[in-house]
Amino acid sequence: MDFYDLTNSDTAVNIKRLLAKRKGILGNGTQIKIVMLLETSSYLHRLEANQFSIFTQKFHKSISKTLKHFEGEVVKKDDHTYLVVFTTATNAVLCALKIQANFKYITPKFDKDGRQLKIGISSLDADREKSNATFEAITGASRMCAFVANQLVISQGVKVLYENENRNARIDRELIRILKPREESFLTRLIVCCEKMSTKSNFNVSTLGTELGLGRSQLYRKVIRLTRKSPSTFIREFRLRRAIGFLHEHMHDTISQIAVESGFKSPTYFSRCFNIRFGILPSKYIQQHTY
Repeated sequence: MDFYDLTNSDTAVNIKRLLAKRKGILGNGTQIKIVMLLETSSYLHRLEANQFSIFTQKFHKSISKTLKHFEGEVVKKDDHTYLVVFTTATNAVLCALKIQANFKYITPKFDKDGRQLKIGISSLDADREKSNATFEAITGASRMCAFVANQLVISQGVKVLYENENRNARIDRELIRILKPREESFLTRLIVCCEKMSTKSNFNVSTLGTELGLGRSQLYRKVIRLTRKSPSTFIREFRLRRAIGFLHEHMHDTISQIAVESGFKSPTYFSRCFNIRFGILPSKYIQQHTY
């Protein structure tokens, strides 16, 4: 399960069906307000088998215990991703902080640079039709989790709900990145543009700036502030993330086909970029993830 899997329309429909069956969430009329996406890095899949087994047992046990305590409802998960819904912003935020605090204690102590946890939390827009609100909240949480640099990111809507529930208690900005509405809007425009253009091999920083109506310096400033990556690095990593989706969806396609579908000019360059970013060649990745 990755960003693209979570935000495609079929998955959103399936998630809404799952939500509708959950007693105490929608079954008794209680309204879901918050969507959380939690993702650990693909580093998990590079551990040796015995280390991976020990880690996943600790990881899932810790996450399950924390989610239960804060009344989070898991609607979809795999070895390194959880999609969770909450009825209050308070529980969602406190749950995320607890998971964040626990994570360093349950992961292996070696190779600390390889460990990564990302959490995105978004709120449902009460003014929108329920199905659209659910889809948009999932999409928002997924984008924050996938592309915003900080470990824990929440939307402005979550901040407002949290403060309303806690008599205007302030959120600690040292621990939590609050995405301002204009930043959310820019992130949406950035991702939509990359989704539309990134498969074209001639798509570059100049094209991105033109599509977004931004000058070069303004584009750099906005992208770096949001992602801590230069626009060129962001485009490359966006393509690599899409490539992982293609590798899972089209296991029988050649590396050359996947490179082209992902917008890379050559299979050799694609393999080199993939190996630098994920520490494994795409051909080897396919071998390890063919079920």
